[in-house]
Amino acid sequence: MTNVKKRAAKKPALDFHAYPAGYEYRTGCKVCWHIYKDRGDAEACAIAAKHNARICESLGYDFGYCTPGSIDVLDDGRFEVCCP
Repeated sequence: MTNVKKRAAKKPALDFHAYPAGYEYRTGCKVCWHIYKDRGDAEACAIAAKHNARICESLGYDFGYCTPGSIDVLDDGRFEVCCP
Protein backbone atom coordinates (compact mmCIF):
# COMPACT_ATOMS: atom_id res chain seq x y z
CA MET A 1 0.00 0.00 0.00
CA THR A 2 1.36 3.42 -0.93
CA ASN A 3 1.02 6.62 0.97
CA VAL A 4 -0.17 8.86 -1.88
CA LYS A 5 -2.26 11.92 -1.24
CA LYS A 6 -5.07 12.54 -3.67
CA ARG A 7 -5.42 16.04 -4.98
CA ALA A 8 -8.78 17.69 -4.60
CA ALA A 9 -10.49 18.29 -7.90
CA LYS A 10 -10.32 21.93 -8.91
CA LYS A 11 -13.66 23.65 -9.09
CA PRO A 12 -14.27 25.61 -12.26
CA ALA A 13 -14.00 29.37 -11.91
CA LEU A 14 -17.39 31.01 -11.80
CA ASP A 15 -17.87 33.72 -14.41
CA PHE A 16 -19.74 36.32 -12.37
CA HIS A 17 -20.29 39.62 -14.17
CA ALA A 18 -19.49 42.93 -12.47
CA TYR A 19 -22.16 45.57 -11.89
CA PRO A 20 -21.78 49.13 -13.19
CA ALA A 21 -20.26 51.53 -10.65
CA GLY A 22 -21.93 54.54 -9.13
CA TYR A 23 -24.87 53.02 -7.34
CA GLU A 24 -26.51 53.19 -3.97
CA TYR A 25 -27.91 50.00 -2.52
CA ARG A 26 -30.19 48.44 0.02
CA THR A 27 -30.03 44.90 1.27
CA GLY A 28 -32.50 42.16 2.06
CA CYS A 29 -32.42 38.55 3.19
CA LYS A 30 -31.94 36.84 -0.17
CA VAL A 31 -31.09 39.69 -2.55
CA CYS A 32 -29.94 43.29 -2.62
CA TRP A 33 -31.04 46.20 -4.77
CA HIS A 34 -28.70 48.52 -6.65
CA ILE A 35 -30.09 52.00 -7.27
CA TYR A 36 -28.98 54.02 -10.31
CA LYS A 37 -29.77 57.49 -11.62
CA ASP A 38 -29.12 56.45 -15.24
CA ARG A 39 -31.43 53.96 -16.99
CA GLY A 40 -28.55 52.66 -19.14
CA ASP A 41 -26.55 51.70 -16.05
CA ALA A 42 -29.64 50.04 -14.55
CA GLU A 43 -30.17 47.98 -17.72
CA ALA A 44 -26.51 46.91 -17.77
CA CYS A 45 -26.82 45.94 -14.10
CA ALA A 46 -29.99 43.94 -14.86
CA ILE A 47 -28.20 41.92 -17.55
CA ALA A 48 -25.33 41.14 -15.14
CA ALA A 49 -27.80 40.30 -12.35
CA LYS A 50 -29.69 37.81 -14.54
CA HIS A 51 -26.41 36.15 -15.54
CA ASN A 52 -25.16 35.99 -11.94
CA ALA A 53 -28.53 34.65 -10.76
CA ARG A 54 -28.29 31.73 -13.21
CA ILE A 55 -24.92 30.82 -11.70
CA CYS A 56 -26.28 31.07 -8.15
CA GLU A 57 -29.35 28.98 -9.05
CA SER A 58 -27.10 26.27 -10.53
CA LEU A 59 -25.40 26.10 -7.13
CA GLY A 60 -28.76 25.61 -5.40
CA TYR A 61 -29.49 29.15 -4.24
CA ASP A 62 -33.15 30.14 -3.87
CA PHE A 63 -34.21 33.78 -4.31
CA GLY A 64 -37.68 33.23 -2.86
CA TYR A 65 -40.21 35.56 -4.43
CA CYS A 66 -37.53 37.99 -5.69
CA THR A 67 -36.56 38.22 -9.36
CA PRO A 68 -32.92 39.16 -9.94
CA GLY A 69 -32.59 41.42 -12.96
CA SER A 70 -35.95 43.15 -12.53
CA ILE A 71 -35.96 46.96 -12.71
CA ASP A 72 -38.35 49.18 -10.74
CA VAL A 73 -38.66 52.95 -11.09
CA LEU A 74 -38.61 54.72 -7.73
CA ASP A 75 -40.76 57.76 -6.88
CA ASP A 76 -37.76 60.07 -7.32
CA GLY A 77 -37.05 58.77 -10.86
CA ARG A 78 -34.11 56.55 -10.00
CA PHE A 79 -33.96 52.90 -11.09
CA GLU A 80 -33.72 50.00 -8.65
CA VAL A 81 -32.33 46.66 -9.85
CA CYS A 82 -32.77 43.40 -7.93
CA CYS A 83 -29.38 41.63 -7.67
CA PRO A 84 -28.37 38.23 -6.27
